[in-house]
Amino acid sequence: MTMKQPRPRALALVAALALTQFAAGCASPPPERFYRLAVAAPSAAAPGTATAGDGPVVTVGAVTLPALVDRPQIVTLAAGSRVEVSEAHRWAEPLRFALGRVVAEQLAVALGTPLVYAYPQVAVADPAFRVTLNVQRLDATRGIAVDGELLWIVRRVADGQLRSGRSHGRGVPADASYDALAAAHVEALAAVSGDIARAIGELATR
Repeated sequence: MTMKQPRPRALALVAALALTQFAAGCASPPPERFYRLAVAAPSAAAPGTATAGDGPVVTVGAVTLPALVDRPQIVTLAAGSRVEVSEAHRWAEPLRFALGRVVAEQLAVALGTPLVYAYPQVAVADPAFRVTLNVQRLDATRGIAVDGELLWIVRRVADGQLRSGRSHGRGVPADASYDALAAAHVEALAAVSGDIARAIGELATR
């Protein structure tokens, strides 16, 4: 009994399939990239620039975030009700810390004081004002916009007087890159920080 030999074409197909499977198994995932939220530093001659000892001491407490975005991966909106969670593009620090830090830096400029501290670096014994932030919504769409809705409370420590509000912030990225998306997050927080700075100003003059 003579066994049939495999045809050359069949051998080629088997070899191509094996090579494809081997290549798929050996393919490495794309490298991870990490992004931070960076506030542009004001020049020394810019209005609002202050030196140590100027203005009130303010602390910005821990920020509460929706579970959807409280993760290392950058989350963006997609078509319909889909969201995209990018494993290759991540925040360089927990987003709840980054948002509080950005608000603190923006408040320092708006209030003209360097004495604004953000959680977890709030080792200040006697702040004049405490700020708490609760992010209700933080929607980011690459190349389109970052839209945020935040609840905030400002408390004057001396007597417990409060100011509170709900602020909407919007930032428009320059392009569809993740770098532009990070910059749009900072832009979106500027309106929120402005509202908080005005509340602090009102409490400071009462």
